[in-house]
Amino acid sequence: MSLSAQGLSSSRPRIQVLDFIRLVAMLLMIQGHTLDAFVNPAHMDFNTLPWQLWMHLRGLTAPLFLMVSGAASVLGIRYEQDGRISRALLRRRSIMGLTVIAIGYLMVFPANRLADLRWVSTDVWRVCLQVNILQLNGVTLLVLTALLPFTPTIRRYAAWSLGLGFLILVLAPIAFAIDWFRWLPEGLAAYLSFNHGSLFPLFPASAYMFLGVGLGALLLETPEERRVRVFRLACLTGSAVLMLLSMAAEHIPAQWLPLHDAYKAGYAYTLLRVGFTLLIFGLLAWIAELYPRLAAACAPMGRKSLYVYVGHIALIYGTPWTLGLVTGRFHALSIGAGALFVLVVGGITFAAILIWDWTRNRSEAIGSFIHASIVFALAYALVF
Repeated sequence: MSLSAQGLSSSRPRIQVLDFIRLVAMLLMIQGHTLDAFVNPAHMDFNTLPWQLWMHLRGLTAPLFLMVSGAASVLGIRYEQDGRISRALLRRRSIMGLTVIAIGYLMVFPANRLADLRWVSTDVWRVCLQVNILQLNGVTLLVLTALLPFTPTIRRYAAWSLGLGFLILVLAPIAFAIDWFRWLPEGLAAYLSFNHGSLFPLFPASAYMFLGVGLGALLLETPEERRVRVFRLACLTGSAVLMLLSMAAEHIPAQWLPLHDAYKAGYAYTLLRVGFTLLIFGLLAWIAELYPRLAAACAPMGRKSLYVYVGHIALIYGTPWTLGLVTGRFHALSIGAGALFVLVVGGITFAAILIWDWTRNRSEAIGSFIHASIVFALAYALVF
């Protein structure tokens, strides 16, 4: 049965398998960032199978996170009694998208104070304006939010999102070939091009989040008792189809497409990444089926993905106002020492989130005070 606007309740239950997958994605991200930052590359032999697998797994972390974020975004959709989308939801999601973008830029703020920005060089500005996963996530969330008033059913919302996702994949080689910095300001062109260091431009990275919306809609339209099983089978089937399409895409004549990087914007490699991402989704859904208590126990922390991401990056690399753990240790440690820092970074990050939640649940006033203090400290650092 289609989930029409009229048929939606005012609240959505959490679907634990998505939060379980998101936590796994965060764990993979923490170990990947930590080992990459601390371990001496001389200890990493990428000609051996274990390190090749590690590299490929690192490449899947972002699609995992983005696709599950797109799927989870469907759960919070609210409609008014007359079937229109809730204005409160549109406002809340718009604020969230802008906040995520702002956090992404603040983490690489190019000066200690706002007044010092006039002394920042062009090269430093270029680094600051590079698009990372937070900026990508925030902008894609804004686009998804803009779709909501024009899609009166979840099914139509998913159809538009899937269509946009595949369109972005199709246009990615064309977007790669365009010199966007010739036509747009640095900050806007960075969302469309890899050329100045952006890791996650909209083409093709935003497609992962749009495609994830389809998975979220599938979960909502499936009866609860069959939800995880149907999700698992859909992911595994989609994985097989996309891998076959990836093999077919390898035979597209090169002259049919503009010059592009096959590993950044090519059809074959992008489809392969989505296919492997769905394979991991299916395997994790299978684990959630076998061990539902494990999924339920992991789910609450999976909902803290923004805190986990910001926390572990700040711990490793520091902020414009604080030093990180990697200071003096960048690419300097053995594999064993790097693995130890994986535990340190992960332990501190998750412990801090648990303490924050405990404090906020114990006293809302204390939680609000801590939150206000953080905002005040940031404002003070920017001004003084």
